[in-house]
Amino acid sequence: MKRRSLLNPLISRCCALVSWTALSFIVAAARAEPGEIAKKETTPLSNWLCADGITDDWGGFRSKLAGCGVEFFGTEQVEGWGNTVGGLEQGTVYTGLLKFGLNLDLEKAVGWHGASVTTTWFWLSGRDASQDLVGNFLTISNIAGFNTLRNYELWFQQNLLDHKISVRIGQLAADTEFVISKYGSTFINATFGWPAFLYTNLPGGGPQFPLGTLGVRLAVNPSDWLNFRTAIFQGNVYPEDVNLHSFRWRLDSQNGFFFLNEAQFLWNQSDRQPGPPGQFKAGAWLDTAKFESNDNNFVRGNYGFYFILDQMLCAKPAEDSATAPKDGKNVQNGKGGEGVAAAGQKSDRGLGWFGRIAYEPPDHDFVGFYFDTGLTYKGLIPKRGVDTLGVAFAYARLSSRARQAEINAGSVGVGAEMVFEATYLAQITNWLSIQPDLQVIINPGGNKDLHNAVVVGGRVTITF
Repeated sequence: MKRRSLLNPLISRCCALVSWTALSFIVAAARAEPGEIAKKETTPLSNWLCADGITDDWGGFRSKLAGCGVEFFGTEQVEGWGNTVGGLEQGTVYTGLLKFGLNLDLEKAVGWHGASVTTTWFWLSGRDASQDLVGNFLTISNIAGFNTLRNYELWFQQNLLDHKISVRIGQLAADTEFVISKYGSTFINATFGWPAFLYTNLPGGGPQFPLGTLGVRLAVNPSDWLNFRTAIFQGNVYPEDVNLHSFRWRLDSQNGFFFLNEAQFLWNQSDRQPGPPGQFKAGAWLDTAKFESNDNNFVRGNYGFYFILDQMLCAKPAEDSATAPKDGKNVQNGKGGEGVAAAGQKSDRGLGWFGRIAYEPPDHDFVGFYFDTGLTYKGLIPKRGVDTLGVAFAYARLSSRARQAEINAGSVGVGAEMVFEATYLAQITNWLSIQPDLQVIINPGGNKDLHNAVVVGGRVTITF
């Protein structure tokens, strides 16, 4: 059971107020793109609604800081979840995440070419719908975690050879750059981000939200179509309720090391290249940590392989738009406006497909085989070109040892857990988004001990 803070009731009430305020904006803004008000009139209210953050430019001070290489950022995410049938019990929970941090461009600040520093912090609150309502391991919310204030990342990066090579060192998280699907990141279920074949099989879940750890990452980008990344992290990051603030560091052979390598192949990324854009990723990982296996023995060493494909199936032409909404979730991604891409890049509007598949040794992992897939459509509704509709499915089959352990414990129908998710991400303003969500959890826990669950909820995101 997660520790409850005395401030949580106050936080919940404040976040509920924010949620209702956000919902009220939908009525006024649902028919218009973010930024369209500015085209019609310029008033203090319209300028605020079209700002990148709800706190705007701080009277011009924010822009001055950015010119000096100092950029503060922050988002508040509020979720509500209700389990309507099946699982452990029917009920509702609140989940919240406050993210804040600082990006420091050392080239602008002190003239250090290619150098930068970033730190990101999380304040987690609320409850985990999977743990408290459903009893599944394909976690319903990708912002659920142990209630505390913790450091996620704190690193220094040096770019070399015109950004073709970069080295990053410090407190790192792997899920900011590795194993992530471009289209899969739209979804709220945690397995469509840092997937279950890693967070169920690595000690402490691995270096991923909300736990960063010590590490070094090397990125090599020799051409527009080929990227390679390799990293080494602390092998055991420890459970969230043990590593309370993400500063439990221990680098030695007993704790082990986590190696992660990924090659990325891209095609048709430029607007000068015909055909829809796509990318393929192939990765391998090795963990030398000592951790508990499914039969309560301790084993050392683990490994796995994964493959990811993101492909746009049907592209829509870009349209002019004043909007460039910021990232809603995640620490990981940036999102462009209504199909507005960087110079020379294609619009991201249209129908996209993703698929991931992974394999781990069946003798001592919890998940032995995994795949997920899904479709997203950005700009499906006229005049709502920034919004994204998505449907996705994930399948996580228990390893042979895990299945036998479940059977020995008296479980029936042991096999695999599955989740189906349908979601719609609506960008109301550049700093406000709302995302209603439906998830169907099949075989919670990987067996038939619990009935299938239907969970409804959603997320409101405010960028500061």
